[in-house]
Amino acid sequence: MSEESGGRWVADPRIGWRVLLTATLPEAPDAGSVADHLTALAGRQSWPDPGAVRAAGSTALLRAALVAADPAPLLAGVAGRDLVLSAHHAAVDGLGLLRVLEATGPAPVTSGARGIGTRPAGAGLAATVVRRLGEAGLRPPATITPPDHPVTDAGDVMVEREVTGSLRTATLVHAAARAVVAHQAARGRTARHVAIAVGTTRQARTEDPVIRDHSALLRLRDVEAMDLAGVERALREAPAQTPPVATAARAWTPALDRVTATGLRMLAPRLGSTLLVSHLGEVTAPLVEGLAFHPVTAGGTGMSLGAVGLRGTTVLTLRARADTWTDNGLEQVLEAVISLL
Repeated sequence: MSEESGGRWVADPRIGWRVLLTATLPEAPDAGSVADHLTALAGRQSWPDPGAVRAAGSTALLRAALVAADPAPLLAGVAGRDLVLSAHHAAVDGLGLLRVLEATGPAPVTSGARGIGTRPAGAGLAATVVRRLGEAGLRPPATITPPDHPVTDAGDVMVEREVTGSLRTATLVHAAARAVVAHQAARGRTARHVAIAVGTTRQARTEDPVIRDHSALLRLRDVEAMDLAGVERALREAPAQTPPVATAARAWTPALDRVTATGLRMLAPRLGSTLLVSHLGEVTAPLVEGLAFHPVTAGGTGMSLGAVGLRGTTVLTLRARADTWTDNGLEQVLEAVISLL
């Protein structure tokens, strides 16, 4: 558990909780200029100075370095024409990373994402913890079987593909659930209780000069039994999930934190969801040639499907833990999702 912006970050401590945004620019960004912009931004946000902008011989190596566990709110690196921004999710969400990108120079950067506004949460923090631990023990979410064996146990594996056209979140969730079922069936397994966590935001557009984590989570159960209309309805009606940060400590806080930490340690492989899906929406960024978004990998299978639209194309990414998945395995799953869109 760590202190972030006055709240208590009690999410799984084994996870780095870093989200990545990669922007491909018309020319290689100047590392010194990016560092100056980010230092100024950190000062306005009361964040620690992110320090020197990192460099690597490839975007893949840079992403691997920037996704490693680090409590810093913001880190950045440059590889060729790619600028990679890495933020701790307790401080910045995916849409917040777009604001960080804008602050480095290529303004404007805006998203058409709408968010869920004041949609109520389904339960309080204590009830959420108890329910999720009970679900993990009795009706765990479906898993996704890796088709091959990894050769490393460190870091994350990340793959991406660009597809033509814009995608709605419901379409992506529906295709992802069907892809999980098909992937498991090809290996003689049944995907029961496919649970899709959907990353969204409370405030898609805000005049608040302070960049915050406005993220919210919707969670759909048994998605394998839903048609597209059912997914759309579930996304409209699902309550927001209580996040792992409480606004204030209370008398029962230490006990709840101990229960949460013990549950996370004992049931980590069965917690969370089959897949996390997070779509940054259709982005307008005239001075950016390409975008790719990698959400966090946490709980359950530890696999996340990210999406971001830009000028008539959508970049889809899959991210998972390297101790379970390889590039080849993730590419197979991503190809299955794309084939079912």
